[in-house]
Amino acid sequence: MARYGVGSTAGGGPSLGVWKVAIDAYYWDRLEQAHDLAIELGVAFPWQEWFFRLIEAEAVTREQSETTAVDPQLSVELIPSEIPHAEQVTEVINHACTVVRDRFGWPEGAKTLVSVLAEQSDAPWTVGRAGYMMDKYPYDKICIPRNATATPNGLHTVIRHEYAHVMVLNLSEGKAATWLHEAVTMVAQDWPRREDWAKFAGGQEPWLEPVTLNAAFNDQHDPSRFHARSLAYSQSAGIGFYLKSISGESKIGDLLRAFADNSNWTELKMSLTGQSPADEALRQIYGFGEKDLFARTLNWLAERGRSSA
Repeated sequence: MARYGVGSTAGGGPSLGVWKVAIDAYYWDRLEQAHDLAIELGVAFPWQEWFFRLIEAEAVTREQSETTAVDPQLSVELIPSEIPHAEQVTEVINHACTVVRDRFGWPEGAKTLVSVLAEQSDAPWTVGRAGYMMDKYPYDKICIPRNATATPNGLHTVIRHEYAHVMVLNLSEGKAATWLHEAVTMVAQDWPRREDWAKFAGGQEPWLEPVTLNAAFNDQHDPSRFHARSLAYSQSAGIGFYLKSISGESKIGDLLRAFADNSNWTELKMSLTGQSPADEALRQIYGFGEKDLFARTLNWLAERGRSSA
């Protein structure tokens, strides 16, 4: 359920130095080169280990995999000996991506590679163990564990979530905040979090402001922050389902496009006034801003709780 961007160093650290060569190779999906370099350079800092684990899992998969082009926009990479039902898996992946495009009004899609990672890469230290999307060149890449292919319904759900990250990234031109990424993906995944929503509405769990909510998605590997991250997904889901309740899912697609249609003057004005991209896009499409969205969502959750009591 993770989404990672180009150039991320998972919290920063010392200068990239020569490690940048390995990272650049990784982002171009030249995995053999990236893996060889990473082994040669070794790991000295936590962010290097983070990248090494990503590179290792994807490189081991690439060594054994075959890639099938479903259409000009979508390809699927998997290891045939580990996926005896490869044709069905490919069909489910294709259908899930099509469903996301149709629901949110994104017929053009974006070039994407979906990779089913090698079984041997599924370990406690694996990054994004449940699945992740990576902003790569010349395509976006979704990586999922082999166990995600066990059932068609489970696979469909995982792909809808991760492919929605691809959609948010491309439609917003990378300007959407993390909370909005996860709001859209939770809607695409059809995963309401009603138990947590009731706790937000009743004040048993904190309702975070935008900056704080974004920060709650950090430290993906810190087990002490699992509960906070889970609540962050639940709050984002509430925001996404509230937006859906207003005008449907295609309007959410319009919201994402609004991040990328600003004039130079609008961008300058936003910079001078400190207005966030989300606030500007929300005002353009829905007529209210970011702070108001968060307040409206919490009120909506409270009203839902009262009506179901």
